[in-house]
Amino acid sequence: MEKPLNAKELERKLKKDQKAREKEEKKIKAKQKEAARLQAQAVSDGGGAKKSDKKLRKKGAMDESPEDFIDPETPAGQKKLLASQMAKQYSPAAVEKSWYAWWESSRYFEADAASSKPPFVIVQPPPNVTGVLHIGHAITAAIEDAIIRWRRMSGYNALWVPGMDHAGIATQVVVEKKLMREKNLSRHNVGREKFLCEVLKWKEQHGGAILKQLRILGASLDWSRECFTMDELRSKAVTEAFVRLYKDGLIYRAHRLVNWDCTLRTAISDIEVDHEDLAGETSLEDGRYKHLHGKYALHPFNGRKLKIICDAELVDPNFGTGAVKITPAHDPNDFKVGERHNLEFINIFTDDGKISEMGGSQFEGMPRFSARTAVIDALKNKGLYRGTKSNVMSLSLCSRSKDVVEPMMKPQWFVSCNSMAKGALDAVKSKKIEIIPPQYEQDWYRWLENIRDWCISRQLWWGHRIPAWYVTLEDDEEKDMGSYSDHWIIARDENDAILEAKQRYPGKKYQLYQDPDVLDTWFSSGLFPLSVLGWPDDKPDLSTFYPSSVLETGSDILFFWVARMVMMGMQLGGDVPFQKVYLHPIIRDAHGRKMAKSLGNVIDPVDVINGISLENLQKKLEDGNLDPKEIEKAKEGQRKDFPNGIPECGTDALRFALISYTSQSDKINLDIKRVHGYRQWCNKLWNAIRFAMNKLGDQYVPPATIAVCSLPPVCKWILSVLNKAVGKTKFSLEAYKFSEATSSIYSWWQYQLCDVYIEAIKPYFNESQDFESARGASRDTLWVCLDMGLRLLHPFMPYITEELWQRLPQPKQACTKDSIMISEYPKVVQEWTNDQIEYEMEIVLDTVNKLRSLRPSTDTYERRPAFVLCRG
Repeated sequence: MEKPLNAKELERKLKKDQKAREKEEKKIKAKQKEAARLQAQAVSDGGGAKKSDKKLRKKGAMDESPEDFIDPETPAGQKKLLASQMAKQYSPAAVEKSWYAWWESSRYFEADAASSKPPFVIVQPPPNVTGVLHIGHAITAAIEDAIIRWRRMSGYNALWVPGMDHAGIATQVVVEKKLMREKNLSRHNVGREKFLCEVLKWKEQHGGAILKQLRILGASLDWSRECFTMDELRSKAVTEAFVRLYKDGLIYRAHRLVNWDCTLRTAISDIEVDHEDLAGETSLEDGRYKHLHGKYALHPFNGRKLKIICDAELVDPNFGTGAVKITPAHDPNDFKVGERHNLEFINIFTDDGKISEMGGSQFEGMPRFSARTAVIDALKNKGLYRGTKSNVMSLSLCSRSKDVVEPMMKPQWFVSCNSMAKGALDAVKSKKIEIIPPQYEQDWYRWLENIRDWCISRQLWWGHRIPAWYVTLEDDEEKDMGSYSDHWIIARDENDAILEAKQRYPGKKYQLYQDPDVLDTWFSSGLFPLSVLGWPDDKPDLSTFYPSSVLETGSDILFFWVARMVMMGMQLGGDVPFQKVYLHPIIRDAHGRKMAKSLGNVIDPVDVINGISLENLQKKLEDGNLDPKEIEKAKEGQRKDFPNGIPECGTDALRFALISYTSQSDKINLDIKRVHGYRQWCNKLWNAIRFAMNKLGDQYVPPATIAVCSLPPVCKWILSVLNKAVGKTKFSLEAYKFSEATSSIYSWWQYQLCDVYIEAIKPYFNESQDFESARGASRDTLWVCLDMGLRLLHPFMPYITEELWQRLPQPKQACTKDSIMISEYPKVVQEWTNDQIEYEMEIVLDTVNKLRSLRPSTDTYERRPAFVLCRG
């Protein structure tokens, strides 16, 4: 073990290190100065790449220092400083460093409400604040950023609004579990105010992680307009929406059947209910019932009279006994029967799932599952038990608590949806909104034509408090909140509620209590296209950017989010909230399984970008919110899928892979090997530019225009096929066929530029005077191809294209933009199209392929001479 240095020795060592650094910096500056002198001398000589250059390059290669290939450290927010030489291998970590901070500080992402450019707007689906982004969020970011970068480069006033969702039930569950795990406390132990403080701490911690992830993904969001569903402006919008919908008769309070979670003690939405098929139990009764029609049965435990009814809609006489018990307050189908036959609605459960007094004194206080066993035992004791028969049933489970969901009658706030649903239906039928892919239109019609009123109240603490106050008068017989339906006051704040109470009940003594419930998260999310632009205030953003251009999201929330945005946007904003809806496929793992933390197949996009070992993947599981019982199962899944961890792929490769996957119907089976394949392709691009920079020479200055007619045939050909790639890419982007766009770009770069053109022009660079003209033409054509090709690729791979484009020489006296992301997106150049030359080149390439196919399978790939006879 080394002896620790004393103060004097440490000081000497630091001085020595400082001198060494200064010496090294002087060396680097001297080299840069010499390189600048040589470049200036070459420009003054007016030469291109001559023999003397070649000697200098050889001498330079011998004098190469490792520092020449390492980018200097760039101060935060400044334009990236590039090394004097391109690295010999592509490194995503090195390439993707510094660019984003410069783009952001240069305000390239910001839109201007006063701009004369046509607006193009995307509202980002707000990720839940509950945790970090997963690979499903990454495909959303990749697609939306590709769209917005393309539109920005195409001359639009492009706005991409970032936001985050408070995710009421999901966040509350996570924080409640954390409190119980760390402090052995429930939310009721700490109280509402302190619990909300804990949730806000969680939000700050995880919200920051999400924003960092989005920046790593290269998402060019307008951060000046960043919002959160529970910030002051969005909360104001939520309150205003509730008040307006109530006054329009579209919000009402009623006792209705809802999905009730006995663990969380709240109503939950349909999207939070998972269905699991399993064998259940069905009771058997007497098979001959005709003589019982219109009569009554006696309840075996409390003597209550039970009406015997006939209902062909509910009962299949050929299934089981053809007779069933009816519980109108505990089953959606029975609820409808109860309404049709005017039955009594009796709730036998307490909020936490125990039997209430209405369930009979014999069972009162029992947990519901224990009571089911006790009921069978009691029937046996009375001699009334006839047996059981198993049949398949669908069990509803809460996706958050994993508890069995109980349909229960509860007083809740509801939105009346019929009239708003009709508007949403008509918007799609009339093509005011276009759904892409179009097969989802039928799902849209089916759901909206059968829509039910929407339960919007939740018995939670984290969320927007319902702006409803209940008045309890001094002379009211019943003092419980909600006892009298006409005692509710809907107001924008407590002062308005007090004012209305005084007007409604002049001279009376009363007490005013705000409803403790909060609104369903989807209520605030449904307002997002309006609220992010400043609604209900009449702001410039609202008039310029509403409605937005496209809503891009996953197909799994077409109804829960998309339909509600359309209904609320049309009702409150006076117009559809967006003109197109693009639904991307849902990502699954390589085996086609749904991604779930318990399977260990949920992937953090940053782990794909940076790479991660299996050991660290498993450590992340231990540090997460998984139940200890599920951790080992998840670890086993990781060991099978990622035995060597995940290799470093980089942001560009991940984005390109995810977008190229979108051709797969409604599901994507993601294989990390494919992502890594695109990382290797990035290396191919890197090497193509390195080759080009070598052939262009240090003194090369590109022409302002290129005369196609005087170019060699291979140059005419590469420009013609580039033209086709540009046309096809733009057509595919317009049609939201993103995988076709990536395919067009990839094919041109890989199979036409790299495999053919670069190989074909190599003979021109043998320094022979015979090829002087062809050499100059191929140089100019190569530069045009690289400049356009990088701009064409930029929306999909922003980092590597920026880095490589910055290394390209620029024409003199050209109005060159400072960044590729604000440069013009390529357009088709009509005079470049040359079908004849493409046809002739096709013959040449086909001939080459046929010659190669003659090679014997035993050949060891040594070069062999080949001879071609040209007939014309």
